[in-house]
Amino acid sequence: MKLALAALALFVAAPAPLPGAKATRSCAGAGPYWPTQTLALSGGTAWVACKEESRVVRMRLPSGPLRPVRLAGSPIAVVAGFGAVWALDTGGVVSRIDPRTFRVTGRIATGSAAPYNLWVGDGSLWSVDDQRGDVVRIDPARRKVIARIPVGDGAADLVFRGKRAWVVNHRDRGLVVIDTATNQPRRLVTIPGEVPERIALLAGSLWVTGRGTDLLRLDPETGAVQATIEIGAGGIDVVAAAGSLWVPARNAVVDQTGFPTMAALRRVDPATGKVTTPSRTSRRVDVHGLVPYRSGVLFADNTGGRLYAVPG
Repeated sequence: MKLALAALALFVAAPAPLPGAKATRSCAGAGPYWPTQTLALSGGTAWVACKEESRVVRMRLPSGPLRPVRLAGSPIAVVAGFGAVWALDTGGVVSRIDPRTFRVTGRIATGSAAPYNLWVGDGSLWSVDDQRGDVVRIDPARRKVIARIPVGDGAADLVFRGKRAWVVNHRDRGLVVIDTATNQPRRLVTIPGEVPERIALLAGSLWVTGRGTDLLRLDPETGAVQATIEIGAGGIDVVAAAGSLWVPARNAVVDQTGFPTMAALRRVDPATGKVTTPSRTSRRVDVHGLVPYRSGVLFADNTGGRLYAVPG
């Protein structure tokens, strides 16, 4: 009995993994490699792609019950848009989920040999074929691929404004801009840093980070570096929320592995470059998806099976 009470006391006394954040149970289906876009937000509802469990789960925030949608494949990315939720699986199939009935109402075969991530922009769904070096544009109404756009080696993230999309490549380190009216790509520059992987748009600039890469502020017209902001060994992701940049950062040891295990969550003022740290981890917390939420951010840890909401 004494041992049991001692164990209980240790459990109760253990610090929260991410002080200052609200944690809610989600799904733990990251698997042996690390999907990076497993979280979508639509109003007050979160959707999480659980790769190893072959399902997408819906949760009404802040702490509603989970509602699963079973899929034929293993989902690695999810987005909300065009009146539906869309999930990309490892076979390159995009499933359309009706958010009211929780049924799969359509499937789109992208033909991608190595599918990666899913975005919404300029009236289309977008994905990547990592093997061919193409960005894949999908018409959500006709439910078919309408363009394959060669952008270089290792397209990892996209951001949109008007009739342009910017792509960051994590292998050849290219910054590519696509004219979405013509689907024509143009390489702007080679990005400094080791492995640039994530991109955001705020205050008229592009913001890029990744493994071995500080937070870089780039001119969207030329790709020229306007500022370099120290955020740690490297950033796992970056998102613009409530007028700030939010960057979950790795420590130096983890950064070399590329694992999405966060050491600290940074907040950056785009006007001054000032960096604050809303929270530091006390135990393992992985980041598999990051979105703006209220005045802060929401992110999915599919290793620990939690959603974390961090206030602004």
